[in-house]
Amino acid sequence: MVSIVIPLYNKAQSITATIMCIQAQTYQDFEIVVVEGWSTDGSTEIIKDLASKDKRIRVLMQQDRHGVTPARNESIEAAKYDRIAFIDADDYWEPKYLETLVKLMDEFPDAGIWGLHHGEICNGVKVDARKIMQDGFRGYIDNPWILGSPYWTGAVGISKKAFEKIGGFDNRIIYGEDIDLWYRLMLEFPCVFEDTVLSYYRVDAENRACNQVFPLKLHIPYYIDKYAEYRANNVDFRRFFDLQCLYRLFPYTGIKEYKDDLDKVLKQIDFSLQKKSMYLRFKCPYLYKLYVKLRGRDDKTKYEEYKGGSQLC
Repeated sequence: MVSIVIPLYNKAQSITATIMCIQAQTYQDFEIVVVEGWSTDGSTEIIKDLASKDKRIRVLMQQDRHGVTPARNESIEAAKYDRIAFIDADDYWEPKYLETLVKLMDEFPDAGIWGLHHGEICNGVKVDARKIMQDGFRGYIDNPWILGSPYWTGAVGISKKAFEKIGGFDNRIIYGEDIDLWYRLMLEFPCVFEDTVLSYYRVDAENRACNQVFPLKLHIPYYIDKYAEYRANNVDFRRFFDLQCLYRLFPYTGIKEYKDDLDKVLKQIDFSLQKKSMYLRFKCPYLYKLYVKLRGRDDKTKYEEYKGGSQLC
């Protein structure tokens, strides 16, 4: 049995199709736990109507209306089963997705996190997302920090027991809260992956959180200190994690109101493991601009780089 958790807020255009793709799964032993964030576009009425027609759907109105991170915690707390699958209210699963994920869970029961490769849908066209693992890979990932984390929310399953052991989602983080959880699970438990594309991220969906820019205190980099022990004991993780932090910090460079927060994070980054251009960008911005000019490179805008960097996570 699997508990499928969905945080829902203002996804009236997408939620019905997402529920239908779950109901069309070849594996049918599941419940759907929806935490509704008090939508204003009719999403509440839509999901309640769907729940009235399928008793496997439970709709919980979010307790304090504090965003997606608490909503994910509330949905997992309410889940009946130890195996948890995630899908956002505007993503899509092929019919054999759950069947494939459950087989992976059955074969590697000691893992804390299981994942499949995923694709993207833009204007109705499906394409594979950027590949990290080798073609046809299936099994334990020995050192995920060499190539990078392959996990994406709509193609991940976790153990509720493992989730509870590491403390769940960090309610302080609004953007990247899922990535933060995957990292902590991967650091504490065996992690498993299969190179099969059966789930899709809708790039052009409405009300996408990744299309917004939040204060730095709501991002993973601001809480780099909670990873201090992991970073000290695992050089591969330190190199990888610090790079992800730097990509996410690009939009905040040169903005006065974020200077203190930015400096707080940068003091903890190990620049000795990064390219020299990264050091120049943050520590000597004028030299960095000269470096870019001399190399004949077209420097991307902050937000283009920011979006690109987030995809590395």
